[in-house]
Amino acid sequence: MTVPEKTTTPAEPETRGPRLGRRAAIAGAGVVGIGAVAACGGGATTESGGGQQQSGDAPEGAPGTVLGPSSEVPVGGGQIYADSQLVVTQPTEGEFTGLSAICPHQGCSVGSVTDGAIVCPCHNSRFALDGTVLDGPAQQPLESRPVTVADGSITLA
Repeated sequence: MTVPEKTTTPAEPETRGPRLGRRAAIAGAGVVGIGAVAACGGGATTESGGGQQQSGDAPEGAPGTVLGPSSEVPVGGGQIYADSQLVVTQPTEGEFTGLSAICPHQGCSVGSVTDGAIVCPCHNSRFALDGTVLDGPAQQPLESRPVTVADGSITLA
C-alpha cells in the first residue's frame, strides 16, 4: 500500500499594511530627490560661481550699527569689519569711506588692505581706497556703503 505524499503549499507572505506599487515608489523617490536638491540650493548664487567665502547675499549690518573706533582705520589704509561685510577706508585724514567687503568678481570676501589697496584673496583683484578697480579680474567697483563718524566711532548710516 502506498501512502499518498503530503503536499504543502507555501505560506502566504505576511501583509503589514497597504502595499506600495512600483509607480508610487518611483514617484516618492522623485519627491525626495527634489527636496534634497532644494535643501542644497539655498541662498543666492553668483553668476560665475567658484571662489571661497562666497556670499552673494546683501551685506549684513543695519543702519546705526557701530563698527568700532575711527582710530582703527589708518590714514591711507582701511579696516575690514567681517561681521558686517564692510571695509572702511581713510584715504586722507578725516575722510572715511564705507564699502562692501564682497568682491564683485565672484563674491569672495576681501582679505586685506595693503599698500593703499583693498585685496581679494580669491583671484587677487585689487581696489583703490574709494572702491574703484585697480587690477582685475574684477571689472566692477566695490559697492558703496555709507558710514558716519561721530565722537570717535564709525557707524553704518
